[in-house]
Parts: sequence; structure tokens; C-alpha cells
Amino acid sequence: MISAKHARKMCQSEYVANRVYLYVSRHLVGGALREALLKASTDELKHYNFWKKLGGECRNISTLLKIFSLTLFSVLFGVTALVKLLERVEGDTSRIYEELARSSPELSEELLAMSRDESEHELKFADSIDETRVKYLSSITLGVADAIIELTGIYAGAIGILESARTVGVVGLIAGISASVSMAVASYAQAKHELRKKPYLAAAYTGISYLLVVSVLAAPYFIVEAVLSAFIFMVFNAVLVIAYISVYGWVILGRSYLREFLSNVALLLGVSATLYTIGRVVGILTH
Repeated sequence: MISAKHARKMCQSEYVANRVYLYVSRHLVGGALREALLKASTDELKHYNFWKKLGGECRNISTLLKIFSLTLFSVLFGVTALVKLLERVEGDTSRIYEELARSSPELSEELLAMSRDESEHELKFADSIDETRVKYLSSITLGVADAIIELTGIYAGAIGILESARTVGVVGLIAGISASVSMAVASYAQAKHELRKKPYLAAAYTGISYLLVVSVLAAPYFIVEAVLSAFIFMVFNAVLVIAYISVYGWVILGRSYLREFLSNVALLLGVSATLYTIGRVVGILTH
């Protein structure tokens, strides 16, 4: 027998999935994936109504906050990451329904039908999702990681040599733009040997992601006058970028988010400290 509490929990899960799939299908995707999400949204609404009859109305503030959080997540990280996150959070829904059908024979027909719906959703998503930013995730990560380490090193070293924040910012921008071109070319050459990738797209994703990080890291030097203060803000921006890109490693690749984030931050701070020390030594020797 399914308790009212369990029914409300399932009701909330299905309602959240219905609203999120509906939003994504209307605003973020098209083609076969849009049709798959619309079908899934319709099925989840039926599941929601089923559970609402058993446990009562389940919509509340926490449900609405979860819907908002997941729709925002889909905008920031894409549909593939959203589907993977839902799988991670909700578990294997079709298997859950099969287990409930065995423990509640009086509802087995409805529960097994919902289990088939969930399995169909998973298959259709797998066939329809072909998100470019995920396919070229390694190219994006390469651009982001290299930009963070290289620019952080340049800015840390420049503290001990240059006194003008704007001058430091210009030096970083020039070096970053030059390096982005170099990284894009390297990514192009590498992608030529990978069957599933188009070299020009790999180069574009690497170069553009590099330039975006360069812009984010350089911005404080054109806003804050003190070099050290600008560097602190730059490190803060770099940590935010690391926090963002680590989500993909956690959701798509199944890595530990905390380990991924902390290891990259530790590398960032280690490079900063090393290059700052070298910059100070060079500054002392040249003055």
C-alpha cells in the first residue's frame, strides 16, 4: 500500500518534471527534441494527476522553487545537463514504478503504464539530444582551463613588475587574445583526428571560450585602480568560472563536484602564488 506521504512526493516529482519539460520545449529547443519533451511533459501531467488523486494536492513553495531552479539550470547549462541532473536527483523512475507495482498490486496496471512512459522518455531523449556545447565540452574545457591558468600566471607575475592596473590589464588582454588564437589552431589540428568532431567548431569553441575567460579576468583591471585589489577581484572571477565549468564534470561525466572544484581552485592559487613570487623577485632585481 502506498502512503499518502509517498504519493505526494511522487506527485511533486512528476509536477516539477511536467513544468520544466514544458518550459524547455517551448523556449530552448526545437525539432525532434522539442517533440520528445512535449510528449514527456504531457505524460508527466497525467502521472501528476494520478498521484494527486492518491495523496492530495502537492504543489507548494518548495515545488515552485525547484521548478525555477531547474529551468534556470537548463538555461545556464543546457538540456543535456538538465536531463542528466534529473536522472541523478530522481533516480531510475521507471524502475521505481516497477517496484511500486510489485508492492501495490491493486495499482499495478497504472504504475506499469507509467513505468513504460518513463522508459520511452529516456529512449527518446537519448535519440533526440545532440547538444553542440556538450559534444564539444572538451574543447570548451580546454579553452577555459588554459585561459584561467595562463592569465592568472601573467597577472600574478605582473603585480611585482607593473604599477598601473590598466597597464596590467592591457598586457593580459594582448597575451590572452594571442593565446586564444594559438589554442584555437591547436584544437583544430587535434579535432581533425577525432571522427565525431568538426575541426572548425572545435576551434571556435576553444577560441571563444578562451576569449570569454580572458574578458572576465581582465575586466577588474579596467575598473579598479589598485593593482593588488584588481588581482583579488580577478581571482574571485576565476573561481566563479571554475565553479561553473565544474558543474559539467559533475553532471555529464559523473565526477565529484567538490573534488573537481577544489582541485582546480588549488591549482589556480598555487600558480598565482608561484608567479607572484617570481614577479616580485624580478621586480626587485630590475629596480
